[in-house]
Amino acid sequence: MSDDEVSVLAEDVGEWDTELAITPFPGAPTNVTAGTVTNRLVGGRWLVTDQSTESGYEGHGVYGWDAATGGYVGFWVDGMGAGVARGTGTWDPTTRTMSYDMAVDHEGTTYTYRETTQRLDDGSRLYSNVVPVPDGHHEVIRATFRPRA
Repeated sequence: MSDDEVSVLAEDVGEWDTELAITPFPGAPTNVTAGTVTNRLVGGRWLVTDQSTESGYEGHGVYGWDAATGGYVGFWVDGMGAGVARGTGTWDPTTRTMSYDMAVDHEGTTYTYRETTQRLDDGSRLYSNVVPVPDGHHEVIRATFRPRA
């Protein structure tokens, strides 16, 4: 892993306030909730993230650079399901966007989704979680992460 891959991950270290808009399926009402995220580096190479919201949601992720494959990898678990989401990621320095294509097995069915996090000029992050649906794509989660003061 080069310093470039580490620096991309290290920029997300810290505590963040979040506002999430969650629309579980097309046509469903959107639920808005607030929360916090704490990100830290483990061993100088793995970004460990812990998220919780006022609605009771909790999730835990590990993201890093896999030297064996030469790419970013991510893992996510939360209280919404028993499966571990696994994915591969890419960093686009032009748009300052990290994208992961994730897959999770839930009761014998594999679900896929794409998560993207764009770094904005004001230091905040814009996150999107999008799933495929029969007529295209549906954004399940849209979140803003702001550095905690």
